[in-house]
Amino acid sequence: MAKKKCSCPEGVPEWVVTFGDMMSLLLTFFILLAAFSELKQEREYQRVVTAVKEAFGYSGGVGVLPTDDPPLRSMIETLEQVARKSLKEKQISAAVEPGMHGQHTKVTRVREGLMFTIGGSLLFEPGSAELRPQAKEEIMKVAALLRGRRNKIEIRGHASEILPADSPYKDLRDLSYYRAKAVGEVLVQDGGLDPLTLSYDARGATEPVKPRAYSAEEQAENRRVEIVMTETMIDDLHPDPEYADEERARQGK
Repeated sequence: MAKKKCSCPEGVPEWVVTFGDMMSLLLTFFILLAAFSELKQEREYQRVVTAVKEAFGYSGGVGVLPTDDPPLRSMIETLEQVARKSLKEKQISAAVEPGMHGQHTKVTRVREGLMFTIGGSLLFEPGSAELRPQAKEEIMKVAALLRGRRNKIEIRGHASEILPADSPYKDLRDLSYYRAKAVGEVLVQDGGLDPLTLSYDARGATEPVKPRAYSAEEQAENRRVEIVMTETMIDDLHPDPEYADEERARQGK
């Protein structure tokens, strides 16, 4: 008896071909994903996208694919660190710095430390380095906050752009120095600050609060003294106690 012939079609079944096509497409897809994840530069990304478009004959627009860019992550982390540091400084400032309120005295945080600004018509007459009577009260408010601290303190004198013809000072920088010196003497003699912690800086009219000051009131705002409590400790500058004693004796304390 002859064997019954198989009725199966010749060749590979059609589903195998479909399965093979699908696996090839999946493999290509995952290779593209791996390639995109390794892109670091915008130019490389655009070259790959262009090549894919040409291969598939696509002429439409190109969307933006998310990339894992280390330089971008680094920038974000840096900004977050700066923000955290700024927030921490504000919290410390609010915790240790007593508030001061007044029309002529304000507290400002600057890079080198804490700056107190005293100025206006309250402090000096035009062209003069002699403190007015009511200025001492404002200076003593600052002295109460600085007394006992070992931070280096810079006293910066400023002047307006006009120097009277009969002024005893040779120029605006000379005038601003003696203004800083006058405030420093009050801080030491009446405020109880250690003279070793003080240094003086004459700025003249180089840093006006109001660059275009024409009226007498506007000029008065530029006549000021800034007291800056820096982050530098005086003991770090003069660790030798014998030198500190000699310096105090030289300055009459």
